[in-house]
Amino acid sequence: MSWRIAATSAIGTSHTKNGQPCQDSVRVRVIQTPNGQVLISAVSDGAGSAAHSEIGSRAAVSTATYLIENFLEAGGSVGAIGRDDVLSWLAQIQTAISSFALESGASTRQFACTLLVAVIAPEEAVFFQVGDGAMVVREEGDEGWSYIFWPQHGEYINSTNFITASNAADVIEFAAVSRRIESFSAFSDGIENLVLHYATKSVHDPFFNNMIAPVREALNEGLDDGLSASLLNYLNSERVCARTDDDKSLVLATRYEPTLPSADAAS
Repeated sequence: MSWRIAATSAIGTSHTKNGQPCQDSVRVRVIQTPNGQVLISAVSDGAGSAAHSEIGSRAAVSTATYLIENFLEAGGSVGAIGRDDVLSWLAQIQTAISSFALESGASTRQFACTLLVAVIAPEEAVFFQVGDGAMVVREEGDEGWSYIFWPQHGEYINSTNFITASNAADVIEFAAVSRRIESFSAFSDGIENLVLHYATKSVHDPFFNNMIAPVREALNEGLDDGLSASLLNYLNSERVCARTDDDKSLVLATRYEPTLPSADAAS
């Protein structure tokens, strides 16, 4: 079964108004291994108050996917990934961001960003996260979605944890599961209020069921540029922007195989 994916980041209306760039970043990769395809998804939200957080978020997702891709291509398996591996990758991501800070003469805090990463194989998966936003999954045969980690929100309003902070290794969340995940989504905090129920601490299933439907029927395997463009249009729509003025990132991925017309039907 092959992954079909739509993924994008959209600038928030408040960022446009204030002359700020989009500080969210997304990167997805599909790696072919002896045990089947592995999806690597990384989403990062740059801190709005950090001057160079868009650079930090880009460095975070590109370094994370690079390190995991190298691990898999060297013969590592998703099931072998442990917390120590994730902490090592976190340290290397922090080093990459620190190098940008050193070159620019700015403090590392000016590159502050969150990070949500998923590595999903046919029978197992690993997830890790620092900060807000969330990752949700649907298993084979289910119609409901479940979250991996609830968004990390700090003591104060609009506060969260960042991978550039000295306590990142202490607050990072890690999960390794043996489950057949059919569909996956990751998103930044820009759309949290649209897709999560805070009162019941649950996922808004209808949103994800509706959004994943066209991805399930996509004929193209891998990242679909057309669907990603449509997703960007949706995130930029008045309907969405009326409810959030923040940057928004969304990854939609599924291994569901679309129903193709039979030869008899085609004739």
